[in-house]
Amino acid sequence: MAKEEIIEKLNNFISNHNPVSEECQVVYVMVQVRKLLDHEQDHWQRGSFTLLRFYCDWTVHTEKTRITDSMKVVMNEVFRDVKNQIENPAMVQAMSPVMKFAYMENLQGEMRKCLEEHDVNTSITEGDAWISFVGFLVKVLENQPIHNPNDDILLFTFLPAADRCVRGVVKFGQPIRGYDHYNFGNVY
Repeated sequence: MAKEEIIEKLNNFISNHNPVSEECQVVYVMVQVRKLLDHEQDHWQRGSFTLLRFYCDWTVHTEKTRITDSMKVVMNEVFRDVKNQIENPAMVQAMSPVMKFAYMENLQGEMRKCLEEHDVNTSITEGDAWISFVGFLVKVLENQPIHNPNDDILLFTFLPAADRCVRGVVKFGQPIRGYDHYNFGNVY
């Protein structure tokens, strides 16, 4: 499919389905964005849209055993943060990298920038529309574990949670101060 067709499809879809109201709509957006990014291979060589690529890839798999470079980058940052929180609990910040990941803050910025660069309607990344998108994306990703995303993590997964909530677990290869896992969660 030509890049221009993907852009047209995304613009039409976002205009007609904003905010999203079903999981399948989020999957459609992520698949189309992934196709759009696949036309821009030079972005991957420079490291642009790493987090967006990570989520696009994760969205379409029931579990991830083939780990992309994008996933390694994200999971390395998550591990460093979680390890730091366990080793230095008094130094924990409210919006640590793992919580920013759970809130999908950086994903929002990358998606907005990608859509802007390709002249696609960005309204899906704003305000309540973004909250709706994230809520359904979390539901899509629940129980779709990422296995062995780096040398330190055995498993990363979002767990089922109430609407507008996200829960997850990171299981370690080696315990950190006696902990073999780390639970995280938030409310939107």
